[in-house]
Amino acid sequence: MTNRDSIFGARFIGHLQSNKVSGSSRTYTVLAADAVAVFMGDFVTHQGAAAIGADGVYHPVVAQSAAADKVTGFVMSVSNSRDYENQIYRTASTLRNVEVCDDPYALFEIQASGTVTAAMIGYNADIVVGSGSTFTGLSGMELDVSTVANTATLPLRIVGIVPREDNELGANTKLICYMNYTTYKNTTGV
Repeated sequence: MTNRDSIFGARFIGHLQSNKVSGSSRTYTVLAADAVAVFMGDFVTHQGAAAIGADGVYHPVVAQSAAADKVTGFVMSVSNSRDYENQIYRTASTLRNVEVCDDPYALFEIQASGTVTAAMIGYNADIVVGSGSTFTGLSGMELDVSTVANTATLPLRIVGIVPREDNELGANTKLICYMNYTTYKNTTGV
């Protein structure tokens, strides 16, 4: 059977250290000055300071992650706004709040960008940043199989293969991962 090519970024599926069934999240802000759209399932990276968000409250600032970035987490939802009612992604250059799963031990499902082998389980990998869908609101990010290595600064750790009948080793395999190199783990200093 061939795996279906369906890119969606990161999707919470569990927790490495407990029987949690829902992903804990915190509110972050994406500034209006940020010209990159943000989609559900996108990895985001902390930008330093806090700022007043779309709700008038101070929140840490994030932006869509790029390859090789230390990730803060992945977007679970985008807040509604009066100007963008019912829009489930963040339009570029708009002040919006996003709910981010920033727990470094959260397990998530993500599609691989190429062919997966059993030997890749337990290794780390980077992300491929692709264009998100303005129709579905879902991310265009995948796990970059060309970067699989034991390098400590790669953001994702491959734990296993999603156990479903429609998923097998090969191209477009859906993998179980957690964040390996993240804002809230593997840090020194501030």
